[in-house]
Amino acid sequence: MPDGRAALISAATFAFAEHGYEAADLRSIACAADVDPGLVRIHFGSKAGLWDACVDAIITQREPMVAEIRRITTDKSATVAERLTALVRHYVSFTFAHPEVRQFVVRHAFESSERMILLTERLVRPSYEATLPLIEEGIDVGIIRVRHPTAFFALLNNAVNQPRAAPVLLHYLSPDIDPESVQELLTTSILEAFLHLPTFSPKKA
Repeated sequence: MPDGRAALISAATFAFAEHGYEAADLRSIACAADVDPGLVRIHFGSKAGLWDACVDAIITQREPMVAEIRRITTDKSATVAERLTALVRHYVSFTFAHPEVRQFVVRHAFESSERMILLTERLVRPSYEATLPLIEEGIDVGIIRVRHPTAFFALLNNAVNQPRAAPVLLHYLSPDIDPESVQELLTTSILEAFLHLPTFSPKKA
């Protein structure tokens, strides 16, 4: 069982992701965390303090992901094609493993500009800066046909960050799609749509 502080952060991250900052209710968050509502003030001081703690927790959760992006980007033993393929697979894998993180960022992009800017700086920019050199390499060798690397990064993130209900929705539209296979289907589709990978040996890319 998580302690009261950890339980509140977990419940609040889900509530803020699903309902947004203004609509998330502290009493409901405490109920979901199975703790006394008074613990919010004891541990965080206020709703804003709880939101800040959620952001800090997400940053900690994302640190290994960003570190892996840097490793992929700088791995000169692999070709550009191989590294871009690994990058896409890594992005999709993380977002499917942590849908609450994905939804947290997406939800707040439509709310307060102040919170949106904070999330952009603390959550989005680190992965953007880690990815940028590889995107530029991809553009240079023609694997990426989008002219501006920032535009490609934005398109890639939009493609990766599908709604939590995406597997069910795709199955509803096309019953032959198994919801359990959606992660691999999305990964393959992004690779096919976004990257002009060589048909010959990728060692020559």
